[in-house]
Amino acid sequence: MKENDESKNDRFYVMALNNIDSSTHYWYYNATNKLDNIIAYTENDFGKGRENTEYVNNKWNNPNLPYGSHNNNDMWGIIQDEIADGWFVPSKSEWAAFGATFEITSSNYPTFGLSDGSWTSSQYNTYCAYLAAFDGGVISYGSVVNDSNRYVRLATTF
Repeated sequence: MKENDESKNDRFYVMALNNIDSSTHYWYYNATNKLDNIIAYTENDFGKGRENTEYVNNKWNNPNLPYGSHNNNDMWGIIQDEIADGWFVPSKSEWAAFGATFEITSSNYPTFGLSDGSWTSSQYNTYCAYLAAFDGGVISYGSVVNDSNRYVRLATTF
């Protein structure tokens, strides 16, 4: 069954065991002050990671580049194959649920193989995106330009 099949009833979330690679990445370097507010300001966006990922990925792949030109270190360019295989960048609420379920804290996150912080697919406003800041034990936000020191870990559902 295809990932986007309307009859599919996803019930289980799976977090990848590893980051997409060992490097940190920009969220989308040239998108600052260009991000739409469509996926921003959502208090509870659980279940929206796939939708958010598809939305930004469509912007990334749009030949008119509505969010600006690509940067070689933007996470969206690096995860194209994984997105095609059904993986997505978790929303802030999905990251929070993973953290709560496994009781991940600022002192034990390395035991789960997590890095200090990972991007979410959720926007904070037109120039920031949310991130799971494990070193601080919070869901925070950072500029899509200045906070390049974030890792990318993907999730999927079945």
